[in-house]
Amino acid sequence: MICLAWRQHRGQILWAIIAVTASCIVIFTYGLSAEHWMAGYQSWLRQLAAAGCPPPDAHTGVFHVQSAATCAALKDRYPGGLQPAFGDRFNAAILLSLYGLPAAFAIIGALVGAPLVAREIEEHTHLAAWTQSVSRRRWYVTKSVTLGACLIALGLIAGTANAWLQRQLAAGDPTSTRWSWFGSIDLALAGEVVLAFALGVALGALIRRTLPAIGAAVVAFTLLILGLRWVVLEHTPTRTTTGPGFTAPPGSWLLDPRNGFPFRYHPPTQFVALQLILLGVLLAAAASALLTGWLSTRDHAV
Repeated sequence: MICLAWRQHRGQILWAIIAVTASCIVIFTYGLSAEHWMAGYQSWLRQLAAAGCPPPDAHTGVFHVQSAATCAALKDRYPGGLQPAFGDRFNAAILLSLYGLPAAFAIIGALVGAPLVAREIEEHTHLAAWTQSVSRRRWYVTKSVTLGACLIALGLIAGTANAWLQRQLAAGDPTSTRWSWFGSIDLALAGEVVLAFALGVALGALIRRTLPAIGAAVVAFTLLILGLRWVVLEHTPTRTTTGPGFTAPPGSWLLDPRNGFPFRYHPPTQFVALQLILLGVLLAAAASALLTGWLSTRDHAV
């Protein structure tokens, strides 16, 4: 049965592998470019110091400028300093890493999941597939588990690569933290792609049309993922500042901060734990969607 699932869906899996490979190539290209940019920026700071020029973040102080023309020429290389110059250069990479990759995996999951049942019904091949010695339940479970496992593996690969890119991008923006990338790196991406896949399967079984099921799965995924992320981050244990003027540890995720008043926050040590919680929630939602798809498949007349 696994061999049959591979033969029927190998085209979708191969296209998913190609898409993930292309994404990883883009990720590593941007990451290496960011590393090279930061090395150039550090070299530029050393050149400023050697020429006696003030650094870009200096507002006061005494500097032994050797040549005003040299300082003016050097400052034109990185206008505004580290964060503005880095943002202008890598804004596209940041948007791709934050939003582009999760969106791409939502589409991949829906494209793989929606045809699993819907295409069989559209092409009337279910008349043969569901009347053989292999039971309908085994047919559904084997296909769902095989394809879902492949997508989880691809999500883990892309999530790990994106986490590496996040570290390179954060070097050029000291104010950013991993929390901005919470839903697009590491375990979260694996859970999101399998949820999109499960929604595609379920809606394909319910709607029984492939293209409408893909669109509905993407819309349902977008709404569901925003709600699930909010639930995990807002309704898991947090810590609270002890009083006015107290600041959370660096790298924390702040919840409803108020100036001069205590506020809740997730310390950086909770990042991995919350990723695991989010993964569990996503897998539970995916299992519920697959169960819904099975109930619709089971009750569909041959």
